[in-house]
Amino acid sequence: MKNETKKPTKKIVSKEIATTCEENCCCQKPSKKLKLHLIGLLALIALISVCFYKFGIVANVNGKPIYRWSYIQNLQKSDTAIINQMIQEALIEGEAKNKGLVINQDEINKSITTIEDQVKQQGTTLDEALKSQGMTKEQLQSQIRIQLIAEKLASPSAEPTKEEIDKFLKDNKAYLPTDKTAAELQEIAKTQIKSQAQSEAIDAWFSSLKAAAKIIYR
Repeated sequence: MKNETKKPTKKIVSKEIATTCEENCCCQKPSKKLKLHLIGLLALIALISVCFYKFGIVANVNGKPIYRWSYIQNLQKSDTAIINQMIQEALIEGEAKNKGLVINQDEINKSITTIEDQVKQQGTTLDEALKSQGMTKEQLQSQIRIQLIAEKLASPSAEPTKEEIDKFLKDNKAYLPTDKTAAELQEIAKTQIKSQAQSEAIDAWFSSLKAAAKIIYR
């Protein structure tokens, strides 16, 4: 009896299994859909980079960028200062109304004339000085009005005494002009002492006014 040689059995893989293997095989080339996803992702990254360069950087100084968030932080600080100034003005205006205090235009004009004389001594004009500060004349008048209200309502101390004037002249001898007479130096001392006392009185008055007020920040 002849020995029959068995032929190797050929494994039959179902079409389903074969398809699954092809889909899951890591060696397969990226599908068209995946390529589109990658292209879209790269385009998005490029767009973000362009937007950051255009909108994330406000200036470039010698190769060093100034970022927008830093700019915004400084704006917020500036906004806070403006808000505080507006609160201060509202409190002072309100107190003037409560006390029936009215500042007339002649008083404001007198203060403006004094300021004009001071800036002229510095070799400039009031308009030039205002422009350098980014202010208008109307804004200056408004600030003068607020200052005059505060000065009148703060009730600064009385005229400086002789002892206070003598002490000022002694303590500040090195900083006083040498081309002034004794009487002129005394007037300088008197003005400086009154200004300092007035400033301290206004600070104390306003602190008290603010402490008694109901302020809500939004």
